[in-house]
Formats: sequence, structure tokens, C-alpha cells
Amino acid sequence: MPPITWGIQYKYSSDAVLLVFASHHYEADDYVRDYVRFVALKKAAT
Repeated sequence: MPPITWGIQYKYSSDAVLLVFASHHYEADDYVRDYVRFVALKKAAT
């Protein structure tokens, strides 16, 4: 996914596994978990 993109994963069964392949290690601080904050950041970036 490109930067500043809101993504949602949903409608998985209770025994499902989500596998992610990424080019960089996961850094929790790099992610926005609040949609209102995300919208504000996206507006500020344009």
C-alpha cells in the first residue's frame, strides 16, 4: 500500500490467519490507528 492510505481488514472467520509480506520491519509508531487523525494528516500532506 502507498503511504497515507487507510486500510481495513475485516470479515475473517474466527480461525483465520492474516499473513503480511512487507519490505520493511513493522514499526508501531509509523501507523495511525485513529481515522479522524488520519484524515487530518492526509489533508495536511496535500
